[in-house]
Amino acid sequence: MVKEINWMKVAWFFLSFVPVPFLFHFYEYGQHSQRKEAPFLMIGFLLAIILAGVAATQVKIILVFLINLITMIFSLFLAASFIPNDPYWFTVVGRNGAVVFIAIIYLIGQLLVRWIVRVAGRNHV
Repeated sequence: MVKEINWMKVAWFFLSFVPVPFLFHFYEYGQHSQRKEAPFLMIGFLLAIILAGVAATQVKIILVFLINLITMIFSLFLAASFIPNDPYWFTVVGRNGAVVFIAIIYLIGQLLVRWIVRVAGRNHV
């Protein structure tokens, strides 16, 4: 018997390994260093949260935490490699603290979207 593929889980798996916290700061700092605004920062970040949160509805919550932890560590490695630790820009918590902060906001956003979609789906049926 062939098991049916749950495409939502597959989409979540691939979306979860996109290092969003790193990309957030890479784009933001890159625009700052060119003395430009970052017009797509918030839109892109919210879109990533919504997509990952909706895709996470079919996944166990422990996996959401685990994969986000792995992605945060990967984002820290990428940030250390590609973003200078500019004390002027990353004043309060430093570059690594800023990446961890965005990773936490990203996780909370995913969990909130996941919860909303699950509750709405339950009440809709």
